[in-house]
This record gives sequence, C-alpha cells and structure tokens, in this order.
Amino acid sequence: MTMFVSKVTGFDKPCGPLVFREPGWRDNAASKLRGGDRVICVGTKGRETPAPDRNRVLGMMEPSTRPVASSDFPDSNHTRWPYGLLNHRAWEFSPGLILGEVAPDPENQRFGSAAGSGIVPLTSEEEARVLAHPFWEIPLLNSISANQKLFGDQTARRRGAPVPTEGVRYGIMHMRRAPAFVYWFRLEVRGEVVGHKIGWAFDWKQRLRQFNSVSLNTLGGLLYKASKYQLFNSASEAFRVEQQILKDCDGCRHPSNREVLSGINTLQVEEVWDTRVTSAMLGRF
Repeated sequence: MTMFVSKVTGFDKPCGPLVFREPGWRDNAASKLRGGDRVICVGTKGRETPAPDRNRVLGMMEPSTRPVASSDFPDSNHTRWPYGLLNHRAWEFSPGLILGEVAPDPENQRFGSAAGSGIVPLTSEEEARVLAHPFWEIPLLNSISANQKLFGDQTARRRGAPVPTEGVRYGIMHMRRAPAFVYWFRLEVRGEVVGHKIGWAFDWKQRLRQFNSVSLNTLGGLLYKASKYQLFNSASEAFRVEQQILKDCDGCRHPSNREVLSGINTLQVEEVWDTRVTSAMLGRF
C-alpha cells in the first residue's frame, strides 16, 4: 500500500469521491494509484478552509481508478472540483494530527500546489505516523447516477435499493425509497411524432413494452419510442421530476391523458427535460 496526500477545503460525511479541479489531474492521480492505496485529506492553509481544519489531517480515502463527476453526487459540496474518482472506503481521523508533524517540510514546497491539484506520496515512515493516530471508518455518499454509469441500470437499482421491510405500510415506504426512472417516450404514427409521454417507472423498458403491447401499432395505432430516461435514487424523487416537467409544459398536456404532451415539438420537450433533470441531479429542486 502507498499513502498519498491531497489538499482539501473540507471533508464530507458521508464521504463523496476524491475530487479534482481538472480532468488531467484526476487522470494523473489514477495512473499513480494501485489497489489498496490510500489518500489522506489535509486541510489547506487558505481562508477557504475553516481555521480549525487548516493543515490538519481530516480523513482518509481508498479511491478506485473509476472516474465520476461530482455532479453525480447531489449532496456533495464539491461543485468547484467537478472531476472525481469513486471511493471504495473512507475514514475520519481524530482531531490533532497536523501534516507538519507527519511529514516535516521546512521549505513548504513538497505539499504545495502538487498536493492542492493532485496527490503526493508519503514515505513509509510518514505513513506509519498517520496510521498510529486514531481513525474510524465512515459511510460513503451513495450515487445512483455514478452506479448507473459504472455498473449499468439493473445493478445500480439493486445497489441503491433500501433494505426491504415487512408490512403493507412499510412496504409502500420501501417502494417510495427504491430507485426509479423518469422517462420520455415519443408517440409516433407512421413515422410522424404526434406526442410525447412523460412518466416514471421502476423499469422503463417494461413500461415501454406494456404501452406498445396495447397500442396496436401494426393496425395503425401509436408506436411508443424511448427518447430519454434517467435513473434517480428514489421513486419519490423520480415522481417529483416527472411532475416538474409536466408542469413546465402544462399548456400542452392532452385533455384525455395529462401525462401526454401534444402541440409541442421535440426540441422544446428536450429543453425542459434537460433543465429539470440536470437540476434534480445537482440537488436543486
């Protein structure tokens, strides 16, 4: 195992990804990391870091080399550091461990801009000083979006699903907390787009099959085609995004089915979709 230093302005609990300002620094860090390596997070000396945390070892991460975006983690405060590496594990340190005591640097150069932008290795003696200080494991910040990119839709849903509980009431709450999709289907008749269906579902592919199984497209009925879909952490969250999109297009909702939009073109629907989905992914409901 090799231990590295990265300068940070704070340390979140639950812990998000190891983040960087530029993609090049993220890729450089990934090229240095091997399985089991760890990165200690040290508060910068600048005013952007709370005074008690400056130059203090705040936490430790075991990062992977899998790239993610900080926007995949809506609860994270790292919007200025948009490029990240997904973590396997994370730990918090007891207060009192100062970087200068772990790795004396009289000229203040070794852990300067290089540690502020990327990661800098420690010696084996310095690693031992870090590990001698009390620390404990903390949970990781979950991201259905990051899991979706790394593992696919179905695995992401399983990883994000809450532990099942017994009883009707608890079962309903469990379903509300389970990951779900917001979807946008185009409605076509003989290749011409005649409307747009906005909705949410636990399995958008199954919902698409259900619609097409009863629309009798081969006899001239509607053909539902998937346009876009996005997985969210919970059915409640997916429902809110669905309702926001429909509300933004309220004047175009079909009187016989309020989840179907008509008299609006594809580019207009796409603009509303992108705005609402992006805002939700960033936690800005």
